Amino acid sequence: MRGFGCSRDAQETCIRSGENPITRQTILRQQIYEEIKHAIITCALAPGEPVSENQFVDHFHVSKTPIREALTALVDGGLVEYTPNRGFSVTHISVKDIQEIFEARAIYETTLFKMALKNITAADITCLEEINLPAVVGKTDIEAFVKANFEFHLALASFAHNSRLLRHYSNLLQESQRLVYMDFSHLDMTQMWGQGHKKIISALQNRDEQALVAAIEESLQNARKRILGI
Repeated sequence: MRGFGCSRDAQETCIRSGENPITRQTILRQQIYEEIKHAIITCALAPGEPVSENQFVDHFHVSKTPIREALTALVDGGLVEYTPNRGFSVTHISVKDIQEIFEARAIYETTLFKMALKNITAADITCLEEINLPAVVGKTDIEAFVKANFEFHLALASFAHNSRLLRHYSNLLQESQRLVYMDFSHLDMTQMWGQGHKKIISALQNRDEQALVAAIEESLQNARKRILGI
């Protein structure tokens, strides 16, 4: 099946490791979730494409239950939608969707990053720098950059110390991953990577809220324009 790696080896590893059935089920469910999510983010599963438990059973060598659970989790993350009597399908991406996602990110990131600025320590900033740097060392694949970008934003938001806002922001980031992938696929990432992040880190180091907000707005606005081609 396109967009997926082999999962049987992972199952056998769990069994050989002596983990209890509940742990194995949890690991397998997470692996199924990650593989389907990866296929959606990279558009191996196209927007609007129907997805069902049946189409994944043979690939994952599991019952329908963990697949259904993974698809339900992807509904919560905004990457899959469920319609009664029709089942699951990959969510569409319209111009309106793109505008709304960037508007929502601007609100969440401005709020959370300003809150983080009040709490952040030098060690926290070092953590962000470490997340931002390794992705470019010996890496040329877009997926490495998408992953590092997600980790950077989520880590920074976590320093706001508000679990409820963080949970909703995490879901929003999950939903925007396809847009990030689309954006990065049109860039020379070795040249462009981390420029917006560097401005954010600099503002955090200088405790400059105005510069922080400006860096957030500039980064989001530029990405939105690149995706929409304007």
